Amino acid sequence: MSKNIVFIGFRATGKTTIGKLVAQKLGYLFLDTDVLIENRTGRTIAEIVEQEGWSGFRKREKEIIKELGFKQNLVIAVGGGAVLDEENVIYLKKSGILIWLKAKPETILRRLIRDKKTVSQRPSLTGKSPLEEINEVLNQRLAIYQKVADKMIDTEGKTPQEIAKEIVSLF
Repeated sequence: MSKNIVFIGFRATGKTTIGKLVAQKLGYLFLDTDVLIENRTGRTIAEIVEQEGWSGFRKREKEIIKELGFKQNLVIAVGGGAVLDEENVIYLKKSGILIWLKAKPETILRRLIRDKKTVSQRPSLTGKSPLEEINEVLNQRLAIYQKVADKMIDTEGKTPQEIAKEIVSLF
């Protein structure tokens, strides 16, 4: 198989954790677009958003996704909002299969609270309380995730290893 596997979905749905496991099992290189942006800029996502707004972050994200669209044999985790840009979707679909990792809002909140990356990599999208924000943004993005995903995996009640095994079995 030469296509990339691209994980899409909301924050804290397991894109990075599961992506690493899948890459390891398939012998692919794992890349996280958020980490690539931070490495390239020398700043955290929160710092980029604070200094340049979400538009500055999205511009950098788009550049990286365009570059990755020309590569193969990758497992890629993209930011939750990457699929809001139609060009990003075109680049990702051109070289990859998009797998949407889905979780309930309450599960996402629990994962965000436990994850030490939340402060540096996940600045607020709306300024609302975390659960209100999750519900609002998920509602806005649900139709987009459904439309662009080639496959949806519900992560509820499964370990990352079980999810990775399920995904690898697809390939």
